[in-house]
Amino acid sequence: MVHHLILLSSGRSGTHLHQTMMRNGLEKAVVLGELFNPSSPFGLEAQTPDFIAMLEEESGIEVDPGKARALANFFRDDPVFMLSALARVCDRLGQDYLCYSILPKQLAGRSIEDILFRFDCSCTFLTRPRFARYVSLVKARQLGAWKWVDTTSLKPEITMEGFLEDARATDDWFQFLSERALTAGLDVRHLSYGADLNQPARTAFYSLQRKYEGICELSAFDFSLIPDFKQEREADPFRSIGNGEHMRDALHQASLLDYAFAEPAVFSADGYV
Repeated sequence: MVHHLILLSSGRSGTHLHQTMMRNGLEKAVVLGELFNPSSPFGLEAQTPDFIAMLEEESGIEVDPGKARALANFFRDDPVFMLSALARVCDRLGQDYLCYSILPKQLAGRSIEDILFRFDCSCTFLTRPRFARYVSLVKARQLGAWKWVDTTSLKPEITMEGFLEDARATDDWFQFLSERALTAGLDVRHLSYGADLNQPARTAFYSLQRKYEGICELSAFDFSLIPDFKQEREADPFRSIGNGEHMRDALHQASLLDYAFAEPAVFSADGYV
């Protein structure tokens, strides 16, 4: 039976880098992306024609990556059915792992619970400091570009209200899902964008290797396959926006600077981390 490796994270937290390393370092695995993104089930477009044909047989639907939005609706309307079909394809191909990611607002909480309780799976939560992630999110939305685009020169102005609304909703999402994962008896791991992924490729890979110990075994690969590219070259998020000093002062006055620079809490068997 295929094991589901589920990455639960919020946008702009390094999910693409994580999946790229899993794709290169994990054998006998089908590594996909945001299967439940409303615009497209990312990762299917890179699969072979044989894989797509098998998925059509197992699901009974037309799997045409060219009709991305219609296909996305199938995945979002009945995620357990589509994941079951994908798992059967993996079994037919002799693959041991099915890897995919889920981000906030892509599926209702009940649908994610169904996945956690239905399949043989483990969950990895990937978090990033709240304020830096929000700044990156605002820039990506303004540009309409989510990877391989330099956003350093873009200096948007953001509001306290927008930041806190996003941060608190993301906090609630991580807390709810990490508690549900433990209730389901799943193995829960936590990755930090700052401590684990925002590193040279080799260092980041070894962090993943340690974090997945006991779940799966990752093998080293040619790390030059991972582009040395940062979408944001400015390390200080306040220097990345047009009203940075104002936001810094506002967060300080509200005693929220530490909160802004911290990552969302994830509940593990040992407590919140």
